[in-house]
Amino acid sequence: MNNGVKVIRFHFPLAKKIYNIYHRTNNAPLGHKETYGAVVGDEWSYLCGADDIDCDEDYYDDTNFDIRIRSNDDGDLCVYTRGELVGICSIGRPVARFNDPLIHEVTRICFMPYFKPISNKERKYFSKLVRESLFDFRQAHLSNDIVTYIHEYQSGKYLEYAGFIKDKHIKYSSKSKGWGSRPNRSTSDLSPKYRFINHKQKGAA
Repeated sequence: MNNGVKVIRFHFPLAKKIYNIYHRTNNAPLGHKETYGAVVGDEWSYLCGADDIDCDEDYYDDTNFDIRIRSNDDGDLCVYTRGELVGICSIGRPVARFNDPLIHEVTRICFMPYFKPISNKERKYFSKLVRESLFDFRQAHLSNDIVTYIHEYQSGKYLEYAGFIKDKHIKYSSKSKGWGSRPNRSTSDLSPKYRFINHKQKGAA
């Protein structure tokens, strides 16, 4: 049995459901370019119900190696992953405006509350998810720097281990509307945040 962590791509309708269930402060983002999940082990593991998810057709057959939809003993459609899901993250267009159109943002990061890392190896799973997601994303998409934001009370150590640096401390005024004034945006969370940035390496494609 493989007890290590593996990073896989995630179908966005499924990822949205996971964010809405498990993310502590935000609902799912409106869109993405790529979403990734970190799974541990090789055993098929129940993730969630599938009746309300518009998933790819290959989830219903054996062509998808990592995620499948099957009926349980009660006849309900359920999503199973090969290995236990411990976290997901999505990368897409930045919410804030940047002059560089090739800047992207890790718009959501969510770690499953049922995963309780004990060893130092397990604690590195979080940064490995982010690091490998960025690497894969840059192989598939033309991208320069990648940014993300965390709340002021969060440490962000896993981001630093994944190659991000703390870039900016953001505090909003009492009159600020944040990004909520933009079309189709939900009400902004105006609590203080830190911006982290992962610079594209010089010479990289």
